[in-house]
Order: sequence, then structure tokens, then C-alpha cells
Amino acid sequence: MKRLLVLLALVLAAPALAQKYGGVLRAGMQTDPVGLDPHTTNATASRNVLENIYDTLVMLDSKGRIVPGLAQSWSVSPDGLTWTFRLRPGVTFHNGDPLKASDVAFSINRIKDPATKSPRANDFALVRSVTAPNDSTVVIQLSQPFSPLLAKLAFSTNVVVSEKVARENNNDLNKAIVGTGPFRFVEYIPQTRLVVRKWDKYWQKDNQGRPLPYLDGITYTFYPDPAARSTALRAGAVDWIEYVTAADVRPLKAERNLVVVGGPSANFRALYFNTTREPYNNPKVRQAIAYAIDKKSIVDLALFGTGGIVARGTTIPSGVYAYTQSPYNTRDVTKAKQLLAEAGFPNGFTMNLYVTSTYDFLRTPADVIRDNLAEVGIRVNIQAEDWNVYLPKALRSEFDVTLLGTSGQTDPDDYLFNTFHPSSALNLSKYKNDRVTQLLEQGRRISSQAERQRIYMQVQEIVLQDCPMVFLFHSAQYEAMHRRVQGFLHFPNTSYLAFRYTWLQ
Repeated sequence: MKRLLVLLALVLAAPALAQKYGGVLRAGMQTDPVGLDPHTTNATASRNVLENIYDTLVMLDSKGRIVPGLAQSWSVSPDGLTWTFRLRPGVTFHNGDPLKASDVAFSINRIKDPATKSPRANDFALVRSVTAPNDSTVVIQLSQPFSPLLAKLAFSTNVVVSEKVARENNNDLNKAIVGTGPFRFVEYIPQTRLVVRKWDKYWQKDNQGRPLPYLDGITYTFYPDPAARSTALRAGAVDWIEYVTAADVRPLKAERNLVVVGGPSANFRALYFNTTREPYNNPKVRQAIAYAIDKKSIVDLALFGTGGIVARGTTIPSGVYAYTQSPYNTRDVTKAKQLLAEAGFPNGFTMNLYVTSTYDFLRTPADVIRDNLAEVGIRVNIQAEDWNVYLPKALRSEFDVTLLGTSGQTDPDDYLFNTFHPSSALNLSKYKNDRVTQLLEQGRRISSQAERQRIYMQVQEIVLQDCPMVFLFHSAQYEAMHRRVQGFLHFPNTSYLAFRYTWLQ
């Protein structure tokens, strides 16, 4: 077996100020979690509180690199089919039980199991078996080479759970929240707060060999109104807030006692068509809508020029896999009207646009879209609901058209397979193109970057022609905090793993 021992230390560069132990961080959050079982939830709001309660086998650092997590090293066979992971010793769950390789095997198999109904079951579709030959060794056998495996294992809700706890709770982990992470779950009061406290037996050390985390705990308080969240920060009711609105970025940066961090992040936001419903089963209708929308106006007006960047291609914001030559990059109202007439709608029609009222970046663009489409005769009826009501419906594709997206991606497979493969739970448009399906499956088997790039460019060209969604923008995500909050770093994949290294001055 070719050894690929990973010796990277999971540490961050030493900050200028000495780290200080103690204190409870008061975090102002956008909304409540939608489920607390990490393997079944698909909500970013859930991930944001769960990822520091649990751990993954491997992790991502603040630069997006794969580094050791619960596995301290790993190796892969020459044929790419057998991966062997060595667990770090001395890791314990929050109930005091030691972590065993069988817990890792159970966790991956639980995600794969159709009975679990995990939205990420496809992450491990090519895993033939997961075994634990002893308590410290995990062996993953693949049915074919799978280049994104480490990225899937690092995704922050593909965590390792306790087999014992799951079995004791009838495989329902929504109320049995026991991980190995730096903070242990204490309580959750819906629409009020979620509280975690330091796990004194946490395994990770800082770059001076001292135990993490520095904080005694975190109290997450929920502020669905973004103005209330910013007000709470200014008033000192919280120390840190997420999802600073585009309108608040500059004003908060101007305040001497506050710090704003962030910028363009790993995500995409799009107008999803349910391609099984009329008239959105007609590609000409979808293309017409794409030509009619002014994406730059969405960024400039709805996002105040700071809340995102225009999508020039599909789901991938930047890098070698990003396709940037979308035919819809220049608005063309004449072309849109022509396509509508060819589709049998010369006078337009009424479109029901389903959105959430919770996230401003998923609500305010709807107004620009409504005004744009009015110019081609499409009358937009905006229907808005709270995130906890909206998301379950959206995930069941109970919409004609909706405004949504995903975040936290690290591999092109996350952006493309998850969104466009017919077997994916995140293919909310119910899109199917046999050639795209074939290419997506081929891209999973290949490790060559050049070859994957060729494949994924083809995928994106076809998708843009089929137009199952209109790719609007890639959000910029910002967090704001008092200056006494130290050590927090913005992760491009929108993760809050940096709470593990945060302290209060």
C-alpha cells in the first residue's frame, strides 16, 4: 500500500495577543436550527451549531486544505479502492465513552442507509464497505476510485456519532446530542437560545501544546430580524453575529469597537425551476427568464454591492473548475420575449415565486426579479415564509420557482453532482440529462485535475443550455464582533470551526 501519511498539525498561525482561557461567547444567530441530527439535517443553521459539538474524520482548515481530524493519518492503495485511516488515541465522547473505529463505520453506514434519509447519502454511494479491524483502524472499501472522498469526509455534518447513543435512542439523534467536539450540548430552547459548554477532555491542542478550546462555552441566541442582530451587537447584548447584511457591512466596519470579517464564500444562489411543472418543463420558458433577469442589478440593488458577486457561469464561483461564459451574462429582453412567444406565451403568464423571509439575501433579490420579469409580461407573485416552514417544503420541491442555494462546498463534485445528478437529494429542480449524469459519474472516478476540469466544463455548458435554474450570484458572507473577541477567522466554506480557537480578551 502506498502510504500517504498526513503529518500536518491542525493549528492556526499564532496571533499577536496571548490566548486567554475562560468566558462564554454570546453569538447572535440568524435563525433556529432545523433539526439537530447531523446526518439528517440539511440546514446551514443546524450545521453552524453542530459542527463544534461533533468531529469529522478529516477536517478543513481556514485555507480550505484537508487536515487530520479524528483520523491522525491515512493511506490509500495503488488502485485507489482501499482507504485506511488510523484514529488518534484518547478521544472520548461527551458521555465519557471512548471513540472506537466501529463508531466511524457506524456513522458512514448510517449516512448511506436509505432508512436514515440523509440528504448526503450520495456522498458515500461508492463506498462498498466500512470495517473496523480494531478499535483504532477504519478501512473504507470503494466500488471504484472516488476522488472527492476526503472532501466528503470533511463536510461538517458528515460527523462521527456514537453507535451506542444512536442505538439507545432508536437511531434518532435530534435529542441525543453527544459528540467528541470541543463543546458539549447543554440545552436548546426553540426561538430563544442553544447553549454549549466546554468539553474538558477534548483532544485538540493549540500550537503551543495547550488544550482547546479557550472558551468556557457559547450561548447562541436567535435574532431572525437582521436589524435586531446588529443592534444587539452594538448594544453589547452579544459579542459576535453571523450573516451581517449587505446594508450593515460598511456601517459596522466604521465603528471603532467592532470588527467585520468575511467576503466572497463557497456558495451559489439561484432561481430554481421545478422542471416537472408547467410551464417550467419547457426549456424555452426557463431560458427566457434567464435572459430577462439583470444579475448585476440584483447585486448592486438588493445586495448593496457588497453582499455578493455576479454568477458568470453556474454553481462554482471561482477557480479552475469555474465556467464563466454563460449566455445569460448580458441581459437580453428582446431574446426573452422571442423565446416566450416561441413557447406559446407571447403575453407572459403569472409566476409563483416561493422565498424565505428569514435570510435577506434570499428575499430581497425577489423584488428585482419581479421588476425584471414584468418587462417581458411575466407577473411575479412573491410568497414568503419563515425558514423553518420554507426549507422542508423547498427540500421536497414543493414550489414552482424558488430562490435558494447551497454553501460549504470544497470539491466540484459538491457543486455539480449534488445539484444536477438525478439521484441527489439536493437536485431540487428535478433536472435530468443523461449526458450530464454520465459525465458527473465519470468525474467522480478521475483524479487528474486537467481531466476533471474538461469533464466539468462540459457539464456546465450543457446545464446552461438546459437552464434548470438561473444562476444569480455567489453570496459574500460576513461576521461582526467586538474587538475583545480574538482568534476568530472567517472560513471561505462558511464554517464556524474557528470557534475552537477563539478567545475573549
